Amino acid sequence: MDSALVVVREGDQVTASGRVMRDQTGGWFEPPLFVAQPGGVPRQVRPASRVAVRIVGADFDELSGRFQRQGAVEGYAILTGTWSAGHLRVEHQAPPERQRGERPRWRMPPCPPPDGGWPTRFRGSGDRNLDYDLGHLRETGVAVAVTCFRPSDDQAVLVVAATDPEVVEAHLRPQLGQLLCVIPSKWSRDELEAVRAHLHAHHEDWNLYQWGYRTTGDGQGQISACLTRMLPEVAEWAASLPSGILRLQPWLARTTAPTTS
Repeated sequence: MDSALVVVREGDQVTASGRVMRDQTGGWFEPPLFVAQPGGVPRQVRPASRVAVRIVGADFDELSGRFQRQGAVEGYAILTGTWSAGHLRVEHQAPPERQRGERPRWRMPPCPPPDGGWPTRFRGSGDRNLDYDLGHLRETGVAVAVTCFRPSDDQAVLVVAATDPEVVEAHLRPQLGQLLCVIPSKWSRDELEAVRAHLHAHHEDWNLYQWGYRTTGDGQGQISACLTRMLPEVAEWAASLPSGILRLQPWLARTTAPTTS
C-alpha cells in the first residue's frame, strides 16, 4: 500500500464502521475496539477513547445495538461524510457490517515441498501442534519469525524466517526432519524492533490504537499498526522504510481521489 495515497486531508470524503456515542462532551466516532466491562455493576455508556473523532450530523436514534443511560447514548454504524476542521460531517449512515479480521492463512509453506509432498503427521487430529525446542534461536535474533503452516488439516510445517538459516537448520532439522521450512529473513529482529519502538513513541500523536509483530502469508516477520487516519507525517515516515516491513491499517478510509497538498 502506498501510504501517501490514503492520507486524509481537509475536504476528503471518508467512511468507516465503528462505535458512535454522544455524551455531554458531544458526538464521537471510534474504531470498534473490544473493551472489557467490569462485572457486577450496571452498564454505563463508555466515554470516547483518545483515538475517537468528533462527528456532526449522526442520527443517534438509528444506531445498531443502541444503548442509553443517564443522558449518554452509544451504538454502532457505518458513517460516511466529509472530513472538515478535525470533524467527520456525516452525510450517510448505515447499519454496520460484521467485521472480519484480515489474517494470513498460513497454508502452503514458502519452501518447495519434499519428494512426495509434505508429510502427514496428525491424521485425524489436525489441531495438534508440532513438538520442537527453539533453544536460544529467538533470544539471539537468529529466528526472526516462527510460524506453523498447515497445508491441510492433517499436516503441519514449521516455517522459520532466519538471519542465519544454517544455524536454524542445524538446530531444528534433527528435531523436525521434513516438517521444517527455513527461509532467509528480509530483515533482522533489531530492524523490526526499531520500527515497533518508533510507533510506540508516536502512538499518541499519530492516534495509533494497535501495533506489534505479525507474520505475513509468506512467513516473513512484519510490524503492523492500526491508526485512526493516515497523517502526512506517518506516510512520509513509512515511505522511508524498507518495502514490506510495516503494514499500516487506517480506520478512516478515503472514498475520493487524493487531494493535492
